[in-house]
Amino acid sequence: MLFARSARLASRCATIGMQRRQMTIIPQGALQFFYNNIAKSNITYIGFIVSGIIVSETMFGGVTDGIWNAKNKGKTYETVDWSVFKEDDEEEEEEDDDDE
Repeated sequence: MLFARSARLASRCATIGMQRRQMTIIPQGALQFFYNNIAKSNITYIGFIVSGIIVSETMFGGVTDGIWNAKNKGKTYETVDWSVFKEDDEEEEEEDDDDE
């Protein structure tokens, strides 16, 4: 009786395990494609990660710089209208001292 109960429990756990393996968020074909083309070789996997980091950093940097410049328009060196601060330069004539 004890053996039968443990056998039923083991078969029930195996069935639940099979059901959990089938319920994945990412389709099996996509995972297989990723493994066969990218993750199978260590060098391609590392290259994929490094290129992903570079692309995401470039995009993130561009977005944050755009937000920063939009919020601080007219307050940064590049966006200040310097013609407002321009002074009229009066030309001073230099005196030539000719000692003859």
